[in-house]
Amino acid sequence: MRLERYSRADLERLISGFVEAGNDCLSIYVEPGLFPQYVLDLALGTEWQPLLDEVKSAVSSTAVAGAARRYGTGAAIFWSDGADRYLIMPPFPLAESRVSTGPAETSPLKAVLEKRYQLGVVLLAWGSYALGIFDGDRLVDWKTGTGYIHKKHRKGGRSQKRFARRTEEQKKDFLRKVANRVDEKFNSLALDYIFFGGNRLMLKPLVRECRYLQSNAASLSSRLLEVRYADREALVKSYREITTSLVFRF
Repeated sequence: MRLERYSRADLERLISGFVEAGNDCLSIYVEPGLFPQYVLDLALGTEWQPLLDEVKSAVSSTAVAGAARRYGTGAAIFWSDGADRYLIMPPFPLAESRVSTGPAETSPLKAVLEKRYQLGVVLLAWGSYALGIFDGDRLVDWKTGTGYIHKKHRKGGRSQKRFARRTEEQKKDFLRKVANRVDEKFNSLALDYIFFGGNRLMLKPLVRECRYLQSNAASLSSRLLEVRYADREALVKSYREITTSLVFRF
């Protein structure tokens, strides 16, 4: 088993390869929330059951289970006898669970990749933020900003406690500021998905402060973007990570 990261273009080429090869295979789609149990509950006729048993073994691996929890988009599986076998976690959720046998059924995965999404991105670090709106692959609007937060005070006693209280208040003020900016920037938009990046510990407090994120919680992706800085450059780079698929090759 090997895990690889595919851009949208790379994955589209891989899918075309399935079609051109014309090999008979198991094509299994599992929507978020049903993976891997949907696969484990499947039963097929005698001809396909040996391959299905191999798939069940593959989806039970620790690596696959961990990736499924992080991505939360479901899985597309293409499993043939004597050829490459793939388990793909696409960048956006699959719409349904289904299974077919024969030539690779790629249309549900292609539909996910080819759809034009409107995305919101919120990048946060203590003291800086970046908000972005993508229409397809274009960053069409953004806002960046900062907020002052005291560094950790190294002295002990009352001084340390006083600085700690002040720092906590500054953090709360900063999160309220970012929440207001999110409300202002995203308020009139019906975003398909919202992605968060940066400091994981800031996500829940931000949602508590932000009316838009509370009202659109279903659109908030479970994936956390790995970014070190919250600025416009990080916003531009985030799109590549957002549209990356995980591909397990067996």
